[in-house]
Amino acid sequence: MKKSDTKSNYWRVFALCFLTAVLLFLPHCIIDAAAGGGYFHYAGDFNDQQINFYQYANAFVKQGGTFSWATDLGSGFVNSYSFYLLGSPFFWLSLAVPARLMPWAMVPLLCLKMAVAGGGGYLWARRWVRDETWSMLAGCLYAFSGFSIYNIFFNHFLDVVALFPYMLAALDDAVIDGKKGRFPFWVAVNLLNNYFFFVGQVLFLVIYFVCKLSAGEFRLTPRLFGQLAFESLLGVALGFVVLWPT
Repeated sequence: MKKSDTKSNYWRVFALCFLTAVLLFLPHCIIDAAAGGGYFHYAGDFNDQQINFYQYANAFVKQGGTFSWATDLGSGFVNSYSFYLLGSPFFWLSLAVPARLMPWAMVPLLCLKMAVAGGGGYLWARRWVRDETWSMLAGCLYAFSGFSIYNIFFNHFLDVVALFPYMLAALDDAVIDGKKGRFPFWVAVNLLNNYFFFVGQVLFLVIYFVCKLSAGEFRLTPRLFGQLAFESLLGVALGFVVLWPT
């Protein structure tokens, strides 16, 4: 039986990673609240930039601004904040929260990012792992890797970790199953999310693609190559909505 025919445990992995993240952050939130901080504090950039950026950008977008005099000596909002959060779907989701409450919303967002990362890691792994239990474990290990935990204070790094597996899985879907539409969508999402990390993601995909071809796990035809080239360019073109003004 094909793995695609088996029941997906995506939401189980998603929930498991979310609850694990809650258990990870909750003690620190309680300690910070008891100390009078009011909300989760970590270190360095997380305290001094990440919380402030989310709160400021939340209010700025809702006011319909384009040029920020509060950034540096005055700067365009898009080119200043696109690296940090402007293209992130997690940021746009956070607009449902009033700007004044954003410091308290940071931990729920972090938990959500880890849950999305775990689910994505599982979706990619389940194609290549025979036992569904091990693919679930792979998703959890990916979500809570050393890179993820260490880079909590670079909050926007976790957006990249969360979204990348979906692009990788979409490439597998396009090459192996011939599915269309998913790959350009996830290319665009990852480019919009962070143009800087997107360069590394592309290099990873190229290496991954070559390795799969060499191992005989990918079979490339001229038609498939043309489809992948078109979908890649389409995804990048969609991402230019933010990339070009940046």
